[in-house]
Amino acid sequence: MTDSGQIDKTQPEPSFDMIDVAPGRRLHYLIDGPEEAPFVLYDAGAFGIYADGWWIKENLKQDFRVCLYDRAGMGASDAVPDDVSPNPKFHVEDMRRLCAALGQSDPFILLGHSMAGLRLQTYANLYPEELRGLVFIDALSPQQLAKTQGRFLWSNYGFLLGTAVFGAKKGLASPIARYFPNNFKLQGQARADKIWSYGSDRHLGATRDEVAAIDHDANYFQGSGFERLAIAIYASTMLNGMNRAMADRASISSGFGKYVEFPKDDHVTILTGTSCDAICETVRAMHRHTAR
Repeated sequence: MTDSGQIDKTQPEPSFDMIDVAPGRRLHYLIDGPEEAPFVLYDAGAFGIYADGWWIKENLKQDFRVCLYDRAGMGASDAVPDDVSPNPKFHVEDMRRLCAALGQSDPFILLGHSMAGLRLQTYANLYPEELRGLVFIDALSPQQLAKTQGRFLWSNYGFLLGTAVFGAKKGLASPIARYFPNNFKLQGQARADKIWSYGSDRHLGATRDEVAAIDHDANYFQGSGFERLAIAIYASTMLNGMNRAMADRASISSGFGKYVEFPKDDHVTILTGTSCDAICETVRAMHRHTAR
């Protein structure tokens, strides 16, 4: 549904549940695990949908109540309001609205992949008391984008996304999307939804708008609140903008800081297989540490 209340014909039918986070606006989400278990939220990267965190959920759902979701305008979620910039602060506020709608009020562990690293740091800078810890998975950082090279690459990334949106609107993307490699190793509905996302001009357009909304000098990027929390950093490619020193400072401040490299993984496979298993074991260790 659009901000004006009209039906958005390009918005897919939700595969799971929709929840109201603001008047006339809903997010698509999936939650799994024991109702009374500690809460964990996964935030996908650029292009991402709930399905990107599928194997995180499958691994943790015996011990945690795991929530995957589509950000506003992405996947099956309703669009970002017309008068709002889809910047990291907006999406952090949406995560808070989602948690409130789910009745989740206790501090929780937040995981994020790729561009979600910007939102994880924003959340920690603005509301550190709401978090138990952060897990960065081959994640970008504001520090990385603030550099001249980072600004150049980011502007070119936005241009490429605009080209992809144009192609999708012309119907060029959908026919080939089903042949994209299944590096996420998804099956069933999750795989079908991921294929849809590759060819959807609505979804790609929302990604383009998120990238365009990044303000490298935004106040919510200033500070290092995340280093006062328990953090774990997993790196696999040059897209990772986090470093060992950040984990070391978190270890001194919170007693928990971890930095691990998976050089054999790419930007996607780090979310699967033994790498995913290792990340999830760290989530368990982080919870034990912060629950003392």
